[in-house]
Amino acid sequence: MLPAVTEDITSSYGSDNGVYVPVIEDSVSDYNGDGDGEDESSISDCESVTSGSRIMKLEQTSSFRLIGMVKVDVSDKLHEIIGKKFVDRLGYYGIDAEIECIHRNLFDVTEIALARFSSFRLFSNSVEKKNGGDANVKFAWFGGSKEEIVNIVVHGFGCDNIRNGPGSGSFGCGIVLSADHSPLESVDAAIVDEDGIKHLLLCRVLMGKSEVVNRGSTQCYPSSDEFQSGVDDLVSPKRIIIWSSQMNTHILPEFVVSFKTLTRSKSDGVVPVRVEKPVSPWIPIPNLLAALSKILAPKAMEEIMQFRRSYLEHKICRRDMIKGIGEVTGDRLLLMVLKDFTKQRRSNQVD
Repeated sequence: MLPAVTEDITSSYGSDNGVYVPVIEDSVSDYNGDGDGEDESSISDCESVTSGSRIMKLEQTSSFRLIGMVKVDVSDKLHEIIGKKFVDRLGYYGIDAEIECIHRNLFDVTEIALARFSSFRLFSNSVEKKNGGDANVKFAWFGGSKEEIVNIVVHGFGCDNIRNGPGSGSFGCGIVLSADHSPLESVDAAIVDEDGIKHLLLCRVLMGKSEVVNRGSTQCYPSSDEFQSGVDDLVSPKRIIIWSSQMNTHILPEFVVSFKTLTRSKSDGVVPVRVEKPVSPWIPIPNLLAALSKILAPKAMEEIMQFRRSYLEHKICRRDMIKGIGEVTGDRLLLMVLKDFTKQRRSNQVD
């Protein structure tokens, strides 16, 4: 059993429906909401494995069970909160996802695990005091292979987990996570295991005060003592950047969400599919760039041209270039340019 935390460090996972989950409490409190999201939850993070009727059931054959995680029962409100929001978000992109199971980290298997939790708590308290009472702790996703996720839970984040961010292009030297409301990039980064299942970490992230980090940045630390994290957008961030120097004090891997991505065939059967963001392959890149240059601001075009240069220099693949361009322009603008080009091409063919 973990020690009680008197400080009320909360995060807004499930913020769309007003559900809040404290980081750690020492007692079990039932969810009192009626399902409409108007009541707050007080779900404990440290129920005993032997507590019977509540969340935890040990899974006899599970890599995650072997590293001290416990399975969240499907009947538990916590499973519903996490699973429903995740499935709904992917459904927004037309992806049919099915939750296989959710595991929870109790941080009580080893002294090192407890020390990691204690470190996160201490840094949260420190940032809270520094920022006038707001530690700004949020939930965020991280996708990878099953082996990678197991290693993170056991050993913490390492250099191998510092990528060029979901999609393409670097966001500096740090761990790039997907905001809780935008899991798609982390889903794409997840690797199917031998059973056709993908796995994501759902982590608490100590964000503190965030600054914008642009794609292509080589930044490795906060630009000043005022900031503790980076984001791709201050208003509605999709990516959260935690610097490598803080990756094991400002990120707390709390859940593993295991799932399959599905689609329905004409016979109404269900088959696994690979998750891909929609791209537009029907317009030559030079034509696309020419059309966008007439619409976008110079700064946005410079970002796009950097993707083009990286592709031509063989630093990224074509798919990553197209994804990067789409993230700058947005799907709606790309679709408009595609339609205009297709219409013009058909007109020329008629002439």
